[in-house]
Amino acid sequence: MMKKIIIAVLSLFIISCSTYLVFANSAKPVYTSSRMFLEESVKTKTPVLVYFYSNDCKYCVAFSKVFNKVVKDYSNKYYFAKLNVYDRNNTELCEKLNIQTIPAVFIYEPKENLIYSVPPHEFGEAALKKVLDNYLAKRK
Repeated sequence: MMKKIIIAVLSLFIISCSTYLVFANSAKPVYTSSRMFLEESVKTKTPVLVYFYSNDCKYCVAFSKVFNKVVKDYSNKYYFAKLNVYDRNNTELCEKLNIQTIPAVFIYEPKENLIYSVPPHEFGEAALKKVLDNYLAKRK
């Protein structure tokens, strides 16, 4: 029994460290809780790319690779939030945004308190980068 507990704790630690390492190269913070996202993003005029996921979702795992590349490439243009739908701290925001399928991706505009939903067919790296570039162009 103790061995299973130790393995579970080590697994959670490794997942936490790997998530941190992915975003350590980002010039801007990556919000990992809805509370942090909601409190901090309103303090800026920079749009936030918000990604809702689950570790159990194979589509989320595949999209995470794209998201991680986008974080590195767009860290000077966007803030980022990566929120696990099964984290009880994110439940209220998931319900408010009516998250029913994952992965789900949004662009949040803090200065206008608006949310733009990114359609699933735009989840490829090139398509998502095009969406982000077009959004910035319209924003000016």
